[in-house]
Amino acid sequence: MTENLSTYLIRLLVALLVGGLIGLEREFKGKPAGIRTNILMCIGSAMIMIISIEISKLGKGYADPGRIAAQVVTGIGFLGAGTIIRSKFHITGLTTAATIWVLSALGLAIGAGYITLAIIGAVFITITLTLIRYIEDAILRRRKTHILAITLTPKEGILLRVLETFTSLKVISEALEVDKTEDKWSLTLEYTCSEEKHSEILNRLSQTDGVMKTTEL
Repeated sequence: MTENLSTYLIRLLVALLVGGLIGLEREFKGKPAGIRTNILMCIGSAMIMIISIEISKLGKGYADPGRIAAQVVTGIGFLGAGTIIRSKFHITGLTTAATIWVLSALGLAIGAGYITLAIIGAVFITITLTLIRYIEDAILRRRKTHILAITLTPKEGILLRVLETFTSLKVISEALEVDKTEDKWSLTLEYTCSEEKHSEILNRLSQTDGVMKTTEL
């Protein structure tokens, strides 16, 4: 391995830079897997690939260089799962989990010596995480799913008046949860519409008699 040490050193350095680049974007977005996590992921995957190659050499053709590396793909799945958070009505962290998974692929590619391929992959990933975000924002301005919790005064006909607000704006809503007590009623609705219609819904609900509070979830 001594004669290949300088080559492997360059590969690990590239893994550090690639992991740092992608981790920097995640850090700016305030995601749980930031610069350090992504660097460690990429360097670790590269090291495992290098070890696999060296073990294959020791085995003189009888050892499979992909056997150890293949476990990275499975193992990273557990790490990625830890970044996915599911609340009552939302799931977050899927992009971070996918970033961790694909970053391990870059690390394996770098460790195997496919540095050009890894750099191209890193560029594509960075573009996906940054530029595609602007496209998503443009789509969300035109059509976004909202979850609204509405606190109501317990009175006859109040639920119908709330639903008529959505019907009048031609917005289809789905009741996720209804809770009735003596002091107040609560209604949780899910609907998809533009930001303009969403603002109009909030405005009309605020002027509806019997609506005590609206909260976006």
